[in-house]
Amino acid sequence: MNHSLGIMTLTPQVANSYFLEIAKQSLSYPIDLYLFSPKGISPLHETVDGYYFNKESQTWETEAFEIPEYIYDRTYYQKDIQSRQAKAVVQWLKNQKHIRFLGYGLPNKWHLYEKLKKTPLSPYLPETYLVTDENHLLNLLTEYKDIIIKPVDGAHGYAVYHLVISKQGIVVRTTKKQGIMEQSFPNKEIFLKWLNRILQKHTFICQKRLLNLTKEDAPFDLRILLNKDAYGDWREFQRAIRIGEEKGILTNISRGASYRSYSDWKALQDSSWDFIEEELTDILKEMPLILEEQFSSLFEIGVDLIIAEDRSLWILDMNSKPGHKIVDELCPEKLSSLFQAPLDYCDFMASQCLSSLKRGDF
Repeated sequence: MNHSLGIMTLTPQVANSYFLEIAKQSLSYPIDLYLFSPKGISPLHETVDGYYFNKESQTWETEAFEIPEYIYDRTYYQKDIQSRQAKAVVQWLKNQKHIRFLGYGLPNKWHLYEKLKKTPLSPYLPETYLVTDENHLLNLLTEYKDIIIKPVDGAHGYAVYHLVISKQGIVVRTTKKQGIMEQSFPNKEIFLKWLNRILQKHTFICQKRLLNLTKEDAPFDLRILLNKDAYGDWREFQRAIRIGEEKGILTNISRGASYRSYSDWKALQDSSWDFIEEELTDILKEMPLILEEQFSSLFEIGVDLIIAEDRSLWILDMNSKPGHKIVDELCPEKLSSLFQAPLDYCDFMASQCLSSLKRGDF
């Protein structure tokens, strides 16, 4: 008997190459594949308007169908009403005992920090503060002189600001599509007005800026993609160095950064890198297990780590809906294995009795 797996995204696109490649791989699995948006779900009738992958024609076809038994959640939410409604539907879905998600997601950056601060990952987490108001942030800036603020629910480097106290006053830098934008505030009053405006749009966390620059003065970090295999075991799928723009703030690929082969990078480093690698192996072994123990069942994680100038390791971010360009750009021979991963894990879940699954929430 075939099982049903639905790929869920806010705006389903049949031309999306990642979804289409998963669909093509599904030909050799006892899995019927669907593509839909939470906006297409009718909770009353438990049906969905979306797309079904026709294995004969190998194309997506418009169809109404029952909510699939398994769901691969690739939904990114915005601030609009539609996203809020979609979020409520997804929470309803997560509470349905006959429906299982491949991964139940992670909470926002602040809740993540609060929980993980009490785990063995604590030494690798930069000191983080939830910004309460403009005066609180000004006090943090006065104390640390050089800070980064980012939205608790942000992604893709959106609305990340670098704040620094300099001779000119307070300098704020952020990354837009057109590049780095910089603004100087000669006095605290004008700065506080600007702060008040952005704090109305987002809830921010604040961290002291960790220096991690290449010789060319570009920020860099380590991106690692972890996922589960056909036996439900965690594995490291791919790692790479991400290098941002010269004198930049971010290493997000969507903000102009690029990938560099990890092995090429390592070859240029000194012997202290072996100690870093050992520590890194330990962190990556523990991390997915700690996350699942603290929150809920997961399928894949994108991990961003900073290697500071003093060679200390810091976990910067953990994302349960990571991008996959890292494989596309650096290791195309692994692509078929990447596309098979959700199908393999769905197959594994179908073979297990998972009544005690931790389902998570927002």
